[in-house]
Amino acid sequence: QIYKLLPKTNCKECGFPTCLAFAMKLAAKQVELSDCPYVSEESKTQLAESAAPPIRLVTLKSNGYEAKAGNEVVLFRHEKTFYHQPGIFLRVLDTESETEIKEKVEAADHYKVNYVGIDLSIDGFAVASVSGDAANFASVIKAVRQVSQRPLVLMSRDAEIMKAGLAELAGENPLIYGADSNNWEAMVDLAKEHKSPLGVIETSLENLADLTQKITANGVEDLVIDPGGRTFSPALTYGTQIRRLSL
Repeated sequence: QIYKLLPKTNCKECGFPTCLAFAMKLAAKQVELSDCPYVSEESKTQLAESAAPPIRLVTLKSNGYEAKAGNEVVLFRHEKTFYHQPGIFLRVLDTESETEIKEKVEAADHYKVNYVGIDLSIDGFAVASVSGDAANFASVIKAVRQVSQRPLVLMSRDAEIMKAGLAELAGENPLIYGADSNNWEAMVDLAKEHKSPLGVIETSLENLADLTQKITANGVEDLVIDPGGRTFSPALTYGTQIRRLSL
C-alpha cells in the first residue's frame, strides 16, 4: 500500500535504488517520508502518521562527526535489533580551568578501545553551565572546540546563556538541553534558529507529554526527552514506560 502512494520514479535521491526498497524501509519505520523529494502532498497526508518512526531519529552534527539516537522499532533487541547505540558524552563544567578542560577533552577525544574488532570511542562532550555566566560558557565551548570536533550537548536552562554558547558553533547542530515549563518558548526559538535538537525536561510523564505537545505544535520535532529520573530505579521505570508507549 505504501509503494502505491510513492512516485515510482526510482530516482535514488532517497538513498535507495528503487521506490520499492524505500517503501520497505518506510514500512519498517527505518526512514522518514520526508526523505523522498517527489512524494505528492496527497500521499504525504495519507502516509504521514503511519510512516512516522515510533521513536524519532535525532542527529547531532559537528565538523565531520555525527551522533544519532532513536529510530528504534522494538522494545527488546532479541525481537529484531537496535539501530543506534546510546551515545557516550563526557561532561565538562564551565567552572573548570581552561587547562583542565583541554587536557581531559583531548585525552577522551583520542581514546579508543577495540572490542571484537570494533573500535569504540567517545561520541562527544556535554558542556554544562554551572557558573551562570554566558561569556564563561561560550569561552569553555571555544576551548573544547580547540581540541575536539566531536558533537556537543549544551546544558543550561537559561536562554541567554544558551544563545551565547550556540554563537560559538556556527554550522553545527548540538543538542540544546534543555527546555522546561518555564523556558520552553525561548528554547524553541533557539532550536528553530539553529536547526538543533531540543532536550525537554519534566518531573513526571504527564507533564512531559503536555510539554512535548506544545513544543512540537510550535515547530520543533527533534526532541530528546528527560523524565527526570536521577537514580537507577526511576530512570529505568520512566524509560521503560516511554519506550512501551511509543512502540
